[in-house]
Amino acid sequence: MLYDLQTPPPPPPKGKVKASQVIPVIILVVSIVGALYFSGFFDGTYPSTPSTLTPTRDIVGTWKTTFSTKFYIATDWSTFGQLEDVGSENRTMTWTITATDQENIVRVQVEFSYTNRQLIADSGYTPDASPMGLTGIINGTQLTLTKADSGPIKQIGSVGVFTFTTHNMEGTWHDHWSGVWDQNVYTPTNGLELTKQ
Repeated sequence: MLYDLQTPPPPPPKGKVKASQVIPVIILVVSIVGALYFSGFFDGTYPSTPSTLTPTRDIVGTWKTTFSTKFYIATDWSTFGQLEDVGSENRTMTWTITATDQENIVRVQVEFSYTNRQLIADSGYTPDASPMGLTGIINGTQLTLTKADSGPIKQIGSVGVFTFTTHNMEGTWHDHWSGVWDQNVYTPTNGLELTKQ
């Protein structure tokens, strides 16, 4: 159907909106919201969720190894800057876990005895002290052990990460620190098992 140039087109049916009217409005609204978002206007608008979960089971109490566990020892005494295995020892451990005023933080007192220590000559190994005080961070059924720096000794990473149930705990010990030289005392992955007493 052809229209005369002097006759205007018929108006749109009532209740319908043209896309040429809606699209500029959508672009304007998205631009304003985007500018506010990237300027930080919405920061703090919604309550933040904690990054750690509360414990799902009671971890407080005494935990012990049922059998001795082989711990490997590595230092960079001879190969400055690169850890190499220099020996091993078998350890039995007792952990005493106590609560703090924060439900996802615990204190862990680790006591151990060792047997069958075998080291190469000039290993550079500085024996670990027993007892040692650690901090535990609980996230659901996971316990991460941490140790604070002590003078010139700097802790590298966590001491270990463990999963626990009501009566059992399993994980990997990885106590790596740096001073004049580096030292790491560790177990294989999930090589340390403890039972709640």
